[in-house]
Amino acid sequence: MRKFFTTRNIVIILVILAVTLLSAIFLRVPLPTIVLPAEKAFKFGNFYITNTFVATIIADITILVLAFLATRKMNDVPSGLQNLMEWFIETFYNFNEEIAGKAHFKKFFPIFMTILIFVLIANWWELVPGVDSIGKIEPLEIAYEEAGVTTGWKKQELPGGIYTLVAESVQLTPEQRAELDARSAEGEHGEELDHHTSAVGGYVLVPYVRAATTDLNVPLALALISVFWTQVVGVQALGVGYFRKFFVPPMTGNFVLDLIVGFLELISEFAKIISFTFRLFGNIFAGAVLLFVMTFLIAFIVPLPFYVLEVFVGFMQAFVFAILTLIFMTMATISHEHEEEHH
Repeated sequence: MRKFFTTRNIVIILVILAVTLLSAIFLRVPLPTIVLPAEKAFKFGNFYITNTFVATIIADITILVLAFLATRKMNDVPSGLQNLMEWFIETFYNFNEEIAGKAHFKKFFPIFMTILIFVLIANWWELVPGVDSIGKIEPLEIAYEEAGVTTGWKKQELPGGIYTLVAESVQLTPEQRAELDARSAEGEHGEELDHHTSAVGGYVLVPYVRAATTDLNVPLALALISVFWTQVVGVQALGVGYFRKFFVPPMTGNFVLDLIVGFLELISEFAKIISFTFRLFGNIFAGAVLLFVMTFLIAFIVPLPFYVLEVFVGFMQAFVFAILTLIFMTMATISHEHEEEHH
């Protein structure tokens, strides 16, 4: 311990503490607006593009760019990005073989890796500077009508005509909310409200890019694909008889008990969709909120450990989603009849 508390280390610790304290006092940032639905980032005519859709496209492009850069100059002795990607893919290739077995792993591996890489990249984009922090500034009244937001912030003009929000909150009063509700009920909100100037002086940031997996639609779509493909794999392996496990599977030999078991199997398939969806969405959305809050409280140094934590969480959630899909596909290829004969 004495070696740690040297003069140099003590000075570094004091500087870090001083910077952290000063940032908490003088470098205050507004808390980003936390809403569950994806926000409308761009408008083309009557068609809106959400910020999570933009993030999904960016994640897809990122994967394509990585694939191009890793394979454009293939060498027998890999190095750099090619070496990293080959190690990454080979690790999970062997992992798939151990779990799914030699009979099926080559069919399951592309599905596993597609889910793993897409969800991983989509999750990690949450940590890129500018995501959730660069966008268009809209009046609080618009945010209230579209997402029920009641708290906004003052805005400030920077050099070059750029606007930013400052940590001075503005709340809609009950009377103002009642007036906006009345306008909405009369169908006047789209035409009457100014999309640039707030009558109450409050504004919110609508980011151009928001992590794709913080939109419930993306985890739900992935869950539906996972469960649907599991049924396809089951039919390919066992034929139409695969669906027998949802009705009267030959598990106990007792018709009533087998009927109950089949019903539970059917319920479990739908439960997988809910489990997949909310596990991924809940963890990534909660991580984003955690980063928002920590940056709002202390903008400098303190949030860094939480960024490291989210790197780990982003990987684990992608891995869990992919590995559960692999396990369910493997289980779908096993015939209950064969299990019964084995016992």
